[in-house]
Amino acid sequence: MNKIFAGLLVVLSTLSCPSAQVDQDWLREWQEAQTHRPAALKAQARIAPASEPGTPLRIGGEVVQPDGVTPEAGAIVFAYHTDGSGVYRARPGLPWRLRGWVRTDAAGRFVFDTIRPAPYPGRQVPAHVHLTVETERFGRQYGGLQFADDPLVPAAERESAKAKGRFTDVLDVRQEGKAQRVDLVLQLKPRGDF
Repeated sequence: MNKIFAGLLVVLSTLSCPSAQVDQDWLREWQEAQTHRPAALKAQARIAPASEPGTPLRIGGEVVQPDGVTPEAGAIVFAYHTDGSGVYRARPGLPWRLRGWVRTDAAGRFVFDTIRPAPYPGRQVPAHVHLTVETERFGRQYGGLQFADDPLVPAAERESAKAKGRFTDVLDVRQEGKAQRVDLVLQLKPRGDF
């Protein structure tokens, strides 16, 4: 469990780090997941099947270049998260179960339809979605999101998130019919993380 938590900290970090500092267990899992990437990607995809138990969630996103303005068209965004009971796998040793990929459109936008993830069982880690973004020019980068209405998000993290303005990773949740929605803007760094 400590390796999983350490990997989470690495993934949620927004700081660039040399690949030698990347959690190697997480990197192996990430690489294994990429072997399942569909050959053709669109700007909208499902992570959790429509039949997955849980609250429906739509994640609307935009990827922009380091200038914070220019859209990054053609970026590959990979996302994965826990299920409604807070676990990633059907059983130990299997890959992350709820995962998906999109390719940003000409405006740098993408959409994932899924369910709202649950926090890890018996732990005080907020519910979250892991994201990575791959581009030719800016490499592979970490991203992630948490939910502003989650009481497990620490106050200090909420304050830090507010300072990020539109690039925050602690997102307000809106209700749209029977589904929840969050919108995020991922600002790329000049260099990749891993």
